[in-house]
Parts: sequence; C-alpha cells; structure tokens
Amino acid sequence: MMKKILKLLVLASILCNSSYAVPIVVKKTRWHHMDIKKHFEIVSENVRAGKTAQKFEIRHGECKKQDCKWGAHRTEKHLKIYQFSKKKFKDPVFYAVSVFIPKDFGYDFVASKMSMFQAKMKGVDMPLWMVSTQGAGFQVRLGHYKRCSVHSFKKGTWNDFVVKTNYSRERIKGKKYFELWWNGKKIDECTHYIPFVTKEHIKESKSHGWNNNKQQINMRYGIYKFRVGDYLSQIAKKKPKKMKTMTQPSGMKNIINPFKYDWGVKIPTTIMLYDEIRFGKSFSEVDIKTNDPVD
Repeated sequence: MMKKILKLLVLASILCNSSYAVPIVVKKTRWHHMDIKKHFEIVSENVRAGKTAQKFEIRHGECKKQDCKWGAHRTEKHLKIYQFSKKKFKDPVFYAVSVFIPKDFGYDFVASKMSMFQAKMKGVDMPLWMVSTQGAGFQVRLGHYKRCSVHSFKKGTWNDFVVKTNYSRERIKGKKYFELWWNGKKIDECTHYIPFVTKEHIKESKSHGWNNNKQQINMRYGIYKFRVGDYLSQIAKKKPKKMKTMTQPSGMKNIINPFKYDWGVKIPTTIMLYDEIRFGKSFSEVDIKTNDPVD
C-alpha cells in the first residue's frame, strides 16, 4: 500500500511541473523505459523557476527490452497528445522546455547521440522532430535528415527552448512548419517551410490502427541515448570480438546488445534537469518570460 501511495505522490508532483493549453488534450502520461525510483527525482535545488525541477539520471547498462538490443538506453517522460480533427491538426502547436546540463556532464558530445526532447507519431519508427546533442552543441532533425545545428550549447546553466510546429500535410507557399527559439533568440536556419508529416508517416501509422480523424502525436523529454555501441567503439580500451550488428529501418547499422560486451570502459552516468514544460497555441502562452512558474 505504501509503495502505491509513493508512486501516486511522485506522479502528482510530475504533473504539477507541466502545464497545458487548448487545443492540446493530454489523455495519458507514462514513463518510457525507466524505473522511477532509480532514474527520476523531483528536486528543489537549481530550478529554472518556481520551487521544483525534474532530475533525470541514467547509468551504464541500464536499458530495457528493445532498447538494449538496438544499443540505446533512456529515461524519458512520455506525454500522449491527441488532435481530434483534421481542422485542429492544422493549428500551430508550441512547446517550451528548459534544460540544464551540469558542467561536469560526462557524456562526450562529439561521440554521442542523445535526444533531449522529441515528438513522435503513433506507429511511426522515426521521430517527427528531435532536438539532440551534437558535438559541443545541439541539432534539430526532422524525420531522417538534419535540419540545423547550433554549436554553442551552454553547460552549467539553463537553456530555454521554444518550438513551434505545424503538423499539417497541406503545403502552402511561405508557411513555416517548424521554428525554434533558443534562450529567446530565434534560430533562423532551423525554420522549415515544407510539411514534415508525410504520406509515408500516415501509411506507417495506419498499419498500427491510426486513422485520419484521430491523429496521435506524443512529445517526450528526458535522456535518450542511441547508438551507444558507436560511442563505446570510439572510447574503448579493447574491442570485443565477434560483435553482431543489425540494420535499422532507417538503414543505419547498430551493434546488437552493446552492453553485453566488456569494452574496458563504461558510459559515464548522465544527469539532466528539466523545468517549465509547457504546451500551447501561441508563443506568449509558453514563453517563460511571460508566464508564472508551472509549480
């Protein structure tokens, strides 16, 4: 009984750290491949605003199910968001996320691939868009290709992101389907003028029960490291013999079950803080400068 009460209290604290505005309707909140006790904590120190922030932490070898096989591990908060009609699906959606990476962040940016937050459509393998670490900065990917990179990511301080998306498949000249602001500055090279929800997405999603009148997209944030086998290969003191690889649907080759091998090194423990998570239909609804703290 006490364990159930503890879980309910933790989830209640999490929900207090996110705010939502119409037309977004959050139907379900769940954790993705993680153990709440080991990988998540509500903290009151080093917050972006208000009283609390969300701390995510993951260590070498901590993965579950398919992630282990594909060479990934993660601790993400996963929000399911539903749009109930094609008309509403044409409305812009704004997301705000504040991210803190400690100065002693131990995961080598150059050799790493790590999502900070992303959006996925139900039944589709690749994210619709992803903001991930890249080199000493971060990058934005729309589907299978890179859209832009920023090379001056700040460690030891908070980074405020605002993303504007339009998930419509209707192409209109001059219309902006993806925009990004970082610490109040619009990153023009990240602006995308072509719909990134394609017929291929719809076809893939329909095979999993999706239909045109009830599109389902979820936004996730937290730590998601992928292609960890590549990282271990670069820093390894010794390379395992007879490593097995497999090809993903995207065409990339991954080392199968990389955590089963003795590399002579381990991936450092990774810690990230998140705060001020917002969804809305305008920039002013989600901008940290014009809103009270979510908690």
